[in-house]
Amino acid sequence: MTISQFSLLSVIDNHPNIRVSDLGEIMVMERTTLLRNLKPLQIEGLVTANRAKGERGHVFNLTAQGKAKLDQAVPVWNAAQATFEKEFGTDRAIRLRDDNLAVSTISAL
Repeated sequence: MTISQFSLLSVIDNHPNIRVSDLGEIMVMERTTLLRNLKPLQIEGLVTANRAKGERGHVFNLTAQGKAKLDQAVPVWNAAQATFEKEFGTDRAIRLRDDNLAVSTISAL
């Protein structure tokens, strides 16, 4: 699982029935890139896309398999974050994350 896939699963888990536009805003991804990243998750049966009632767009949800996959990945993610903070120190890790978010926001414009 890639970091983008992990992030998508996490966001969808925290925002059931999320629309593409809202997901793109949270992920700081344009629509084409977002849909390209969602496609493998749908093929693997981890994410569903259904028409929103009364709307043309789709809403995304995790399947039971997607939730199980996310639950498996969370401890690995937490361990990676702990190692990152140990290597760089908590304050520097926070600054690096903030800088990374700032760069990703600028490049999405």
